[in-house]
Amino acid sequence: MRIKLTSIMVDDQDKGLRFYTEVLGFKKKHDIPVGEYRWITITSPEGPDDLELALEPNANPAGKTFRKRCFRRAFHSLPSR
Repeated sequence: MRIKLTSIMVDDQDKGLRFYTEVLGFKKKHDIPVGEYRWITITSPEGPDDLELALEPNANPAGKTFRKRCFRRAFHSLPSR
């Protein structure tokens, strides 16, 4: 079994695309308008072209709550200095 696509939730698709391409060096593969959002996928410059990350808009309220709680939990579990 091989995973070909997985999603990364982003608050802003344009900022996410700039970050992953300009800062981390990923390559844009698809950028297709879909209603008010876009289907954007990126690939690693060093990996196979058929393994894609989709930059999904974090517009779902349940997804936003889940993400906030994950961050909060992660930061609370960090050791204090």
